[in-house]
Amino acid sequence: MANSARNNGPDAGDIGLALYQVLRSHGSSVPAKATAAAGLTEEEAAPGWAELESLGLIRPGRMPDEVDPIEPDTALLGLLARQREQLRTQQTALSEVLTSAESLMERYRPTVQRESAEIEVELVISDERKRQTLAEFNASITTSTGSMHPGPLPASDILAQSIKADEELVRRGIKVRAIYSQSVDSAPRQRKYLAQLSATGVEVRLAPQIPFDLLIADTHTAFMVANPENPSEAAIVVRGSALIRTYVALFEDCWLRSVPYSAQAAGTFDPDGELTEQHRTTMRLLANGLTDERIARKLGVSLRTVSRLVSEIMRYLQADSRFQAGVLAVTHGLV
Repeated sequence: MANSARNNGPDAGDIGLALYQVLRSHGSSVPAKATAAAGLTEEEAAPGWAELESLGLIRPGRMPDEVDPIEPDTALLGLLARQREQLRTQQTALSEVLTSAESLMERYRPTVQRESAEIEVELVISDERKRQTLAEFNASITTSTGSMHPGPLPASDILAQSIKADEELVRRGIKVRAIYSQSVDSAPRQRKYLAQLSATGVEVRLAPQIPFDLLIADTHTAFMVANPENPSEAAIVVRGSALIRTYVALFEDCWLRSVPYSAQAAGTFDPDGELTEQHRTTMRLLANGLTDERIARKLGVSLRTVSRLVSEIMRYLQADSRFQAGVLAVTHGLV
């Protein structure tokens, strides 16, 4: 019978029934013996034993490791008793949920509604409305502004307008900070723009990667593109400090990971330039393919310090990636 069952691929129910019949015939038995008596291997019998246990058809025997068969009617009564207990538990849990829901709706929700009234998200589609919104954005700044730009840079006339606007902000005593992708510092027109921007008093930094375009006015308004893949499409304006805090934290993290822009050093590479021993050690570890975590352990510094060192090395070597930085370090004989 067992051989025929294996050939026909029995399901757990057939196997469970075969094991149950053995137990009914032999009484209390160690599962291994009952399995052998049914002509099954332990692997074949496993789903059958699982079914018998789930249905409540077996229980521990008087002797260690033995199991006893249970009458189906008794097993059914036990199953119904467990179900009643589960329903009572669910009813208790449901009552607790309803009590909590009332507390949330009556006590806490009004507070959030008051905060939400101070939050506004606007989708800006037309170019004219974008220009008007940016003008309003600049006029609303009172102390500081930060921006991130992954590139590529827009047309020259737009860059000229941007420099003029930033120059006006600096004249008003506004602290202006801007982060650009390192790839921006790779062509004469782009380097010229960065130099002009820096000359107006804007603090400019370069980073290996920037997630998306972002402008922040103080801590109350953020302006960003709706589709990072196509910056010329619609823009999103978010107002309200409850939401802006997240964007401020993102900007500050990118700022700490970026490298200060130097117009004098832009576009140049001096293999005999100033590099600390820490930079050179980091370059050697980069060239060997180590991760930031392993480099941090080797140098005994934090991950943030390693990120800064790697960014400075990439800026120094004019590399677009960690891999390229390692290759250039070897090429120039720096490691």
